[in-house]
Amino acid sequence: MAIVVTVPRDSALQFRLIVGSNPETGAPIINSKTFNKIKSAATEQDTYDVATALVGLQRYPLSEIRFEKEFQLTE
Repeated sequence: MAIVVTVPRDSALQFRLIVGSNPETGAPIINSKTFNKIKSAATEQDTYDVATALVGLQRYPLSEIRFEKEFQLTE
């Protein structure tokens, strides 16, 4: 059985912003803004701290913050 090694790759930070509401249903309309190439060495807390600072610069209110980590699996 092969030994699998995980190699961290750059990640992405995504803001999901409420840009309006559907006039018929009242459901929120969500758009996303993605910041790519977050270094793999960045911790979740550091990323969250930067994200909360950047949220204040956005035009629309925040629905959620997503942090997508990416790994490469090799033998």
